[in-house]
Order: sequence, then structure tokens, then C-alpha cells
Amino acid sequence: MNDGTNVFQALIKRDPAFLDRPIEELLPMRFMGEVAVNAYRGLIRRLDDLPLAQEEKSAKLKDGQDAGKALLMIEARIGELAIKEPRRIGGPHIVPRKGTLKPERLGMTRKQMHHAEAIASHPDVVAEVIREAEENEDIPTKTAVLNKIAYKKELERKKETREKNEIEMAGDAYLYLSRLQDALSLIPSTPPKELRERDLLLIKAVWMRIYEKGKEFLNGTQSESPARTSKRLPSRER
Repeated sequence: MNDGTNVFQALIKRDPAFLDRPIEELLPMRFMGEVAVNAYRGLIRRLDDLPLAQEEKSAKLKDGQDAGKALLMIEARIGELAIKEPRRIGGPHIVPRKGTLKPERLGMTRKQMHHAEAIASHPDVVAEVIREAEENEDIPTKTAVLNKIAYKKELERKKETREKNEIEMAGDAYLYLSRLQDALSLIPSTPPKELRERDLLLIKAVWMRIYEKGKEFLNGTQSESPARTSKRLPSRER
């Protein structure tokens, strides 16, 4: 392993209270941690090919996982400290000057600051990534945490959109749309490449039945019931 890896391991093992350090000292520790985790990830990928006893391989994996966990702890602590900092010095209405904005004062880029704050704000995701890495004999990483945070946010956005549509649409209209979406999800994205003439006729017949059921929407002739205030389903292009 390289010197950066050895220094980082020494820091996290000999100083259990390393998270109590000020942000000015945590930032270089984070850099060393990133170097160490990248080195360990490269080692773990080659571990099966190395002439090491199983005990040595297990020890290397544990060291890598400990480094990954320590780096996430450091990143979360940096994020906690960053969240407490005002966004700029002198109030929100002044013209920004060098050193007045939070990322500059903390010695980070805006992207690094946002990542640290996101990790600090999602301890449940950090714990989930660590657990999955241990189960898969892998090393937990910042990238895995940030990707999972983004994935969960997208799921929540879709859920909110779906719930909003349920509220806005009348009961029968929402049920109709749901059935259409269910049917669409079951249809293969690509048709079979080779079809016998009989099979082609059967498939065409089903598609014609589908068209007959939906042609009033496709042709834009479906009128809105005066008793309902919900929006009609949008028409589709042929």
C-alpha cells in the first residue's frame, strides 16, 4: 500500500477522536481518505489473484472497509459543520467578494460542499450503503451514498407525482389510466423477429381490438362529462 494509505490508517486507528478536529484539519484527512479508499478498492478487485492466505485477504478487506467507513464519517462531519456556516458573510444582499461565500471560506468547491452536506443529511443512507458493502464484501464509498440519495429522491418525486395525479383525476379516469399503464408495461418493447402468417394475423387482430377501444381518445373525440371537473385524458398522436 502507498504512504497516503498508511498515514490515513494510522490517523483513524491512533486517534479515535479524529472527528472532533476542526474542519481545517478534516479536509486534508478527507483527501488522504479518498486516496486510501481508491487504493483499497484496486486491491480488493485483485485480491483473489494475490498469493495470500485467506486470513490475510480478510484482513485487507476489513482494513479497506474501515477506511471507507472512516471516510464517510469524515465527510458527514464536514457536512455537519458546513451546514452550520452562513452562506455568505455580510448578509444575503451584498455583492459577493472573495472569501465571503461559504465554499471559499471552508476551502471547498461548491460541489464538494453540497456532497458533504447531502451525506450529513442522510445518515440512514450511509448506514444502508455500509451494510450492503459488508454483505457484498465490498468497500462503502461516497459515490455509492450519493447515488443512493439521488435514487431515493427520484422515487419520492415519482411517488408524489403519482399521488398528485390520483387526487386530481376523477376515480374512474384514474382507474382507466392505471389499467392502460399496467397493460403498456406488460407489452414487450420489441416485437418478435420472425412471425408465421397465422401468428401475424392473430396479433394484428388483438391490436385492432385495442385500437377500437381507444380510438375515441386517439381521434380526440372523447368529450368531458359536464358533471366532472377533472381534466380529460390527453390525446395521443397516431
